[in-house]
Amino acid sequence: MITIICTTNRPDSNTRKVAQLYLDVLSNIGQESQILDLKEVDASWIQASNYGKNAPEFEAIVKRFIRNADKLIFITPEYNGGFPGYLKFFMDACNHGDWSGKKVALMGLASGRSGNVRGLDHLTGILHYLGSEVFSKKVYLSQISQTITPEGEIVSDVLNTEISRQLNGFISF
Repeated sequence: MITIICTTNRPDSNTRKVAQLYLDVLSNIGQESQILDLKEVDASWIQASNYGKNAPEFEAIVKRFIRNADKLIFITPEYNGGFPGYLKFFMDACNHGDWSGKKVALMGLASGRSGNVRGLDHLTGILHYLGSEVFSKKVYLSQISQTITPEGEIVSDVLNTEISRQLNGFISF
């Protein structure tokens, strides 16, 4: 099972559209996958889990989407030159071992030109610290408003090819 993590809690985000695109591509090649949308994870569950026993709602989410997944894909928007603080808040509430040994792929998106290069570099360092193995092929989606339709379709053949290459490589990683 691959869990695709929509790493923002922003409603109606482009990140969610890209996560759905990844789910569709994986489904089309017969790969079982699911989406963890952090928008659906209540902040009070995370807060209650940060300094003690996990809240039951949070524990159920972590078990289903993180612990029971073989691999993880982070779809990560750029927030102020980094990644969303809500993702870090979520990760900090998990047990350190929840991330250990996980194979991870990263996809960054931004309204600017870099596709969240710095944010993915920072996230890579954190994931390595937690014992995850990060797949070398990262995808950077820049100028998101010109690259994705309101329905969530990517209009760039080059980017669609990059996503396919990443996912095909990640499956055998």
